[in-house]
Amino acid sequence: MLINKRRIARAFKLKQDIEKDGRSLDILSYGSLIDYYGRHDELGSALLLIKECMSVHGSPPGEHCLKKIRLICRKKGLTDQVGLEKMIGKDPLEWFREGEGLKRKQGKRATSSAMQFGLNRMLDI
Repeated sequence: MLINKRRIARAFKLKQDIEKDGRSLDILSYGSLIDYYGRHDELGSALLLIKECMSVHGSPPGEHCLKKIRLICRKKGLTDQVGLEKMIGKDPLEWFREGEGLKRKQGKRATSSAMQFGLNRMLDI
């Protein structure tokens, strides 16, 4: 709720209070913080939170929270330098992006005039 209202300082104060009591944040809370930093292009802070989440819970937050981080790293070419795949695993939607490119190429090829000419000649018989 604090993150949705853009009160990130209060959210971190709440995090500190929870940790002071000997408890830890859950994965969803870490995911909300990581998503906030991803939407605001703050890669360093997001990576620190991912590492902290991995050390506390042993697994990264959900893919919805990591989507913007992956996008930022891919656009800036930092995926290998940051070690993002080693940290959180491969991108599960990578096959989808590759398939979309192939689909567009096939769509252009199927509507070409040469292809239509061949299909029309076949029907003339």
